Amino acid sequence: MQTLVYFSNDGIQVLQGIIKGGRLNISNFKTLPVEAGALINGVITNEEMVKETITEALKESPHLFKNMKLVIDSSLIATKNVEVPKLKPKELEMVAATEFEDTAGNYDALVVDYAYIPGPAGNNLFCCGVEKRVLESYVTLFSSLKIQIKSIDVGLNTLIQYVSATKDYKGMTFALNILDGKNLVSLLFENGLYIFSNRSRLLSERGTDAFADELSGKLSSLIQFNKSQKSEHTLNMSLYAGLDEDELNGLRALNFDPDLNLFSIPQTPNIKNGFVMDESFDFGRFIYPIAGFFAGIKPINLFAALKKSNVEKKELPFEYRALILPAAMILICLITFGVFFGLKYQAQEKLEETNAYISDANNQAEYLQSKALTDEVSGIQTEVSNVEAINTAINSNPELVSVMMNSIASQGNNVITLNSLDYEGSTGAIQIVAIASNEKEAARYIERLKSTSYFTDVEYAGYAEISAQTSTTTTTTTTSTTSGFGFVAAAYLKAGGSQ
Repeated sequence: MQTLVYFSNDGIQVLQGIIKGGRLNISNFKTLPVEAGALINGVITNEEMVKETITEALKESPHLFKNMKLVIDSSLIATKNVEVPKLKPKELEMVAATEFEDTAGNYDALVVDYAYIPGPAGNNLFCCGVEKRVLESYVTLFSSLKIQIKSIDVGLNTLIQYVSATKDYKGMTFALNILDGKNLVSLLFENGLYIFSNRSRLLSERGTDAFADELSGKLSSLIQFNKSQKSEHTLNMSLYAGLDEDELNGLRALNFDPDLNLFSIPQTPNIKNGFVMDESFDFGRFIYPIAGFFAGIKPINLFAALKKSNVEKKELPFEYRALILPAAMILICLITFGVFFGLKYQAQEKLEETNAYISDANNQAEYLQSKALTDEVSGIQTEVSNVEAINTAINSNPELVSVMMNSIASQGNNVITLNSLDYEGSTGAIQIVAIASNEKEAARYIERLKSTSYFTDVEYAGYAEISAQTSTTTTTTTTSTTSGFGFVAAAYLKAGGSQ
């Protein structure tokens, strides 16, 4: 029997079962409640609080954490989907390590591993890099409790491996959305293959209309991404895990695409329950530990990768280390005295020649002139560096071009009326004042702006219903009232040249 453990926002999820022939039989499940703040963004921040919870659970069930594998999730985890040719394992390790070289400065001491996932032309490489401090927070905790960790995997990889191993998803094009508290992870699969994932934090209170609006906006972004790739496979289904039925119905009410079906993620036939089913077991809420059983042909094991990165070269015995310094000193002395007498006379002659050269008046004058020229060149180089720095600063300013303006207008989809656009060159901010035809379109317009590649951020404070009167004069004067939803947004252009 294997144990999968996942630290969720609701507590520590523990799932026990046996997987054989690609079929999982779940024998036990439990959620251990942990006070808020003990785990933040996948990092254990209050070890004592978590340790107390696990200790109490072990008193009731001493074998609860036997043969344990961890599944972790955090925005501090870097991932990449890489298409690679057939390579040897050591070569694949090098590929995975080099994939994060350009982003290593944004993370603290990455530990890297990889797994195979299906790709259009064979197996792709799913690479992941996790900061050491994230892994060490778990290792330190379980080490103090004398609980052995068999391996550590990342949540995104487990989801991909589960979908890839499940025949029911073969050839399907759909979105998989996992909600853990207010954290949303969305994955896009086309023709059964993993294409793209996105992570975001929802700001609205769960169960509210605003929460449904946010989910609808995220779904709209996935649909736009699918369409922008001009894929032959149309997104026609969106599955949700961690969403209750009322929240799902609220989202369905906002669904603007009649061909798009929204469902809670079903329990697939390759997963069975070895216990009496009751209402307390929610397949979707346990999706991370469930998916963790599906490891693929080359599992990710960040625990082993962490230990490998911490291995130090074996030190020589103390007796040998004590002899190194004296032996080195004796050898240096022998070499020095061996060559000293052979070089003595030659060195003396060169010294006399050098003194004569230095004492020559012409040589002294040339030296002073050379030094003065060197100082002048250094001054010129400093000025050039200053000019280059100014040019670099100028070039880094955002540049507003016509294609951006056209994009801002075209994203309106004929349901947004732009009243004014103000551009602040020093900050790269475009202030947009517009009117939406209804209260939903304003938020959707903001999401469409965010999905472009032009902006680092789009700030949106909400809408206000407005009305305006227009009059037409022929032989008589007719006055009519139109209404809309006014809103203001600030879109910050990315630094650099034109996009």
